[in-house]
Amino acid sequence: MARQGDITLNFIAAVILVALIAPFVLVGRAVGLWRRGSRWAAGLLISAAGSILVYAAGLLFVGSADFAKSCGHEAVRPPRNADWFEEGSFPLTATCHWDGGRTYSLVPAFVNPLIYACIAFTLLCAVMAIREHHRNGHTS
Repeated sequence: MARQGDITLNFIAAVILVALIAPFVLVGRAVGLWRRGSRWAAGLLISAAGSILVYAAGLLFVGSADFAKSCGHEAVRPPRNADWFEEGSFPLTATCHWDGGRTYSLVPAFVNPLIYACIAFTLLCAVMAIREHHRNGHTS
């Protein structure tokens, strides 16, 4: 039976692999769309590639963290281990919690807002690309 840590590492490795390949494919396709005049469709692909890259970078922060060490004696004051840990994939969460109410997040503060901004821009580009497609008389 696989351990939770192995499953998490496999997930992180798969996302990083996709994050290395997908942006090249998406940006390459976007360049072709841009040249044909489909600016919003190209923006959609580029912002989707950005979303993937930002999420993968955030996973690198979380995946490289050793909770015991990061939330233990070396990382925080007062020098005592965290009482419990919280992990999540979306939004990216890796937080040490103490019973007194103190917390320490291992995910940089800019990661989740940047992911949300990329997703919002991707959705905007998708809506505008569909609108542009229908304005140009394409109904199929």
